[in-house]
Amino acid sequence: MRRTKIMVTLGPSSMQENVIYSLVKNGTDVFRLNFSHGTLEEKDLMIRMIRKIEESSGKLLPILADLRGPSLRLGTVKKFFVKRGEEVVIRLSGKGLSSRKEVPIPYSEVFEVLEEGDIVLIDDGKVRVKIEKILDDRIRGKVLSEGEIRSHVTFAVQGKDPPLPTLTEKDLKDIKFAVERGVEFFALSFVRSAKDVRDLRRILGEYNAYDAKIISKIETKSAIDNLDKIINTSDGIMIARGDLGMHFPLEEVPYLQEKIARRCLEMGKPSILATQILESMVERPMPTRAEVADVYAAVKQGVSALMLSSETAIGKYPVEAVKWLDTILRYAESKIPPPKVDGINETIYDKFAKGIVLLAESINAKIIAYTKKGATAYRISRYRPRTETYIATADKRVARQINLLWGLIPMYTPDIELEAAIVKVFEDLRRKGILRKGDIAILTVGMREGATDLARIEIIE
Repeated sequence: MRRTKIMVTLGPSSMQENVIYSLVKNGTDVFRLNFSHGTLEEKDLMIRMIRKIEESSGKLLPILADLRGPSLRLGTVKKFFVKRGEEVVIRLSGKGLSSRKEVPIPYSEVFEVLEEGDIVLIDDGKVRVKIEKILDDRIRGKVLSEGEIRSHVTFAVQGKDPPLPTLTEKDLKDIKFAVERGVEFFALSFVRSAKDVRDLRRILGEYNAYDAKIISKIETKSAIDNLDKIINTSDGIMIARGDLGMHFPLEEVPYLQEKIARRCLEMGKPSILATQILESMVERPMPTRAEVADVYAAVKQGVSALMLSSETAIGKYPVEAVKWLDTILRYAESKIPPPKVDGINETIYDKFAKGIVLLAESINAKIIAYTKKGATAYRISRYRPRTETYIATADKRVARQINLLWGLIPMYTPDIELEAAIVKVFEDLRRKGILRKGDIAILTVGMREGATDLARIEIIE
């Protein structure tokens, strides 16, 4: 079995039912809907297709709604080319088309934080401008890397976070839309503090979506400065290398990736590695050697999941990208033992789960757990069990959410009496040939919220 999970972004290349089915059959564990692009009608179609394929494939398929957040984009301008060493003017823009050869920025908040010497990265860093002079109504800068200035491309000020609200009006509409359709995860963009996470949780609560999980995207300097508090408040973390590379020097990104992944392990939260995992496969049918090595390193660092973006959303080879990622992960896991770290702030229930994992590994037993709200699943995954681990629950949303967690295979058991549910789980595993005569299984049950109540060893007869 593969323990590191695969998250796939749907888009124009993959929003056909037969393609989604192939993505699932070749290893997709979680689907991501990117609310920065496309219409709500398209998202509705994607959700309905995923739910339909979940039924036909028999695989539990959670959905993550990735909120756009306060994405910084240039205003409207007639495109022009800038050369290295050329001076450009940056000006606060209105909503109309700028006819001047200037860089239009429609956010006054950006001008509040700009200082001489700052680097502005435009269009994912393709164009870099160093701020040289700040005047009353405009800013002068020198072009460090040439390129085209176009309307509505992204930009960032390296190392600075303008004081914009984390959730926009568009995000609020998208949250309502996703909650109404039962989406399991929400990815919060441009998180700066734990308060941003609490604000989203409050809004989800207003829609009675208390059981939705929040994945905080670590993209900015403020997020790194407040990393521990954000991890502690979130249900999981996305290591967003693309925007990290806009806010930090590129040479720092691998260090930050490893730091975030390790901190998530120590604090018992799942981590998702994102951006340019197999980027070359947007155009090519196989990955580069460097991409294979990158995935191998991610397994060594212990990330819970890897996320494909452009590869499956707009790429020419979406299914092949999933096949390759599945192949690389399986090989890497066969060669690299899962990292074991000392946890911090461990409760007695965490230590109980740790003991279950250590016992199972020492006697080569499979772990079978029954959970009500998923806390037992999170705890077991935290300690990276090397043995097969099956987590059963009567809550279908919880079962789907478990499918993001490292090393766990969820099982949905309809709401029946506990002992009957446990009997059914064992029967299903026997029927599938997973449990055979002589096998050892450790059964653990968590029925009270946040607690693990029972453990016993079963020898299969």
